[in-house]
Amino acid sequence: MSMRQTYLWFTFYLWLTVTPCTLIIYYIPWVTGTRMPGKRLGRVPLLKQFRRRKARSRLDAVREGLSENLRDCPDFEVLACEPLVSQVHAHATWAQLSRIFLAAPGMLASAALALVVSPWTWRSSSLWAVGVYLTFVFVSAFLTCVDIRAVRNADSAGTVTLAAVGVLESFTTRAEKAPAKSTTAAWQSQLIDQLCMALVRRAHRESAGAVPGSRLTMAQDTARVVRALRHRTALVHGSAESEERRTQERELWLLICNILKYSSRSRADVVDFRVADADRLAAVPDTVPEASALPSPKARVLVPLLFMCALVAIAVVLGLTGAAGEFTQPIFVALAMATLPFARRFGVTAFDTVAQSPAPASASPQVDPQSAPEPVRRAA
Repeated sequence: MSMRQTYLWFTFYLWLTVTPCTLIIYYIPWVTGTRMPGKRLGRVPLLKQFRRRKARSRLDAVREGLSENLRDCPDFEVLACEPLVSQVHAHATWAQLSRIFLAAPGMLASAALALVVSPWTWRSSSLWAVGVYLTFVFVSAFLTCVDIRAVRNADSAGTVTLAAVGVLESFTTRAEKAPAKSTTAAWQSQLIDQLCMALVRRAHRESAGAVPGSRLTMAQDTARVVRALRHRTALVHGSAESEERRTQERELWLLICNILKYSSRSRADVVDFRVADADRLAAVPDTVPEASALPSPKARVLVPLLFMCALVAIAVVLGLTGAAGEFTQPIFVALAMATLPFARRFGVTAFDTVAQSPAPASASPQVDPQSAPEPVRRAA
């Protein structure tokens, strides 16, 4: 057997061995909202310090860049706290490494597909081989995207932290590294928009299961912070004089550091919903264009639907290739029956999803910002 055939069969059996097992392991954390990066691998003694020093040095560099303007601010010290380092480390390292089991089989299948459809062999290749490896690539990419969404929803506070650190880096350590086809102002505005969307997702996630009054208060508090971020960003990019720009930048950095103070709290210490202090939201107009919208409830049905699609794809591959022989149908039926309770418990029907309208992102700020924060449902 040639090396080409050996590689094709190796990729074929590796994908069918690794992907279904990984899918079953990841599915329960996906649908239960417990897909936390580093939750298990980060506890291994020999691995928990892997690249943690890099995360710490990344925050130290940002802290050094802001020290001249924010040295006298108490919120500035959040950049040196251990929970913040842990969040950045988990999302920048463990979230990427844990997706290897989902993405690597698809990458190998991409190389196998390139061999199958290469100009000097495509005429002798079977059509089923092209379909099989193309299916492998799409399913692996699909599952990787689902994992990105699952991590973002399960650790919404960590996602806010990572987005906020990225904004601070765009003004300090990465100020000269804007994309080639974008200006610095446009790039920073895009990062601010990502932070705003992360804040809205966090409010939507942490208010799940709360009473309507609490949900409305969380949405209003988040909307005020979003307006403040966009307002201060517009002032920064609209300032012509350097002294005025430095003043506006300082106000924006103080607000982001204040957001980090609450988003980087240890999960055991979170007993209320708080986005930022009220004194950081002064002099912000009530009307700021392009307010973020809450995520659509259609996302609730996405994971079970995609999982069932993946099962169908695996069954089709097994049936076309005969890899499991006469056991193809029993294997598929057993997997479907095992996962059906999870889909019924954590999913919603397509009709209910369409009928349910998302809650508004912003409301008239009539709630007293000094009122006691409402308790929130702690993420699992």
